[in-house]
Amino acid sequence: MFIQINNNEQTVQLEKLNIKIKKLFGTVPPHLKLMGQIDVNILKDFLLYVSKLMTHKTINPDYFSFLRLYIAHQENFKYCINFNTLLLQKRNYSLEVINQTKLDLTKIPFDEKHKLLLIKSIKAIFDSKNFNQNDFNELYNIGWNDKDIFDSIEHAGFLLKNGRILTTYSVKI
Repeated sequence: MFIQINNNEQTVQLEKLNIKIKKLFGTVPPHLKLMGQIDVNILKDFLLYVSKLMTHKTINPDYFSFLRLYIAHQENFKYCINFNTLLLQKRNYSLEVINQTKLDLTKIPFDEKHKLLLIKSIKAIFDSKNFNQNDFNELYNIGWNDKDIFDSIEHAGFLLKNGRILTTYSVKI
């Protein structure tokens, strides 16, 4: 069950956004439909946020898709698993690599620097009480800065928060 927009201006904006989304992904994924139907500005903000990550200056943009995939798998966000799997396949990652990574963070097909950032970001979200200065120091020592670390941890939390909200709205595929 979706909440419907009655405002004609928002409906027109949503239709335009959906055309852009469909060009990018071949379809409008259910979680994006839901966001737009609740409030077109939520969808606009989400798309702006994700596009900002896709142009990150120091973190491989595909890293964020693997991060979302791993969390989605842990939380059983089926729509997000499907979406990020398809996204990564379009970026030429094999299904074998994708499936291995969603089960084991160390299988991410990136350098050790990105692997450690992923592992520490997941720890920060799922075990934050045990995240300490040593974790930060490990990341600093291999070249990450506070902005990089924050962006990764924040995105992990963003995905967890939004996944739970969307699950609450029964968006399951």
